[in-house]
Amino acid sequence: MQILAQFVVNILAFLLLWAILKRFAWGSLLALIDERRARIASEFQTIDRAKEELEKLKLQYQEHLTKIEEEARGKIQQAIGEGRAIAMEIEEEARTHARATLEKAKESVALEVAKARIELKEQVVDLAIQLTHKVLKEHLDEETDRRMIEAFIQEINTMEDKSGG
Repeated sequence: MQILAQFVVNILAFLLLWAILKRFAWGSLLALIDERRARIASEFQTIDRAKEELEKLKLQYQEHLTKIEEEARGKIQQAIGEGRAIAMEIEEEARTHARATLEKAKESVALEVAKARIELKEQVVDLAIQLTHKVLKEHLDEETDRRMIEAFIQEINTMEDKSGG
């Protein structure tokens, strides 16, 4: 019996304690739990907003990075085009310079050929005079000899020009 009495006393004490707690503490405990639940929900919302903002920033960053890459490609293409234009310009200048050098060389060769022809004519005239002197063993005057031989050479040149040579 004593155990039963002890058991009934414990149940009554529990029920009394439960009623007191329900009346005075239960509301404030539930309020604290609700407040904590609301604070946690608010923090989750803040975290969700931060994630959304982070995603927006990430997209903006990627768009900006794409734009920078496009600008860089454009500048590289522009630089390549400018490099090609400069290369073409340098190449054209080199061709022009080569043509000018070739023309100067041709003129120089033509001048040297003309000088050589004049020199050759003079040597031919001198040789013809010497040959004529030896053949005739008679010496007219040198000026008359020279005029006759130069006229002869002129006739030879005229014949060469007519024959194409």
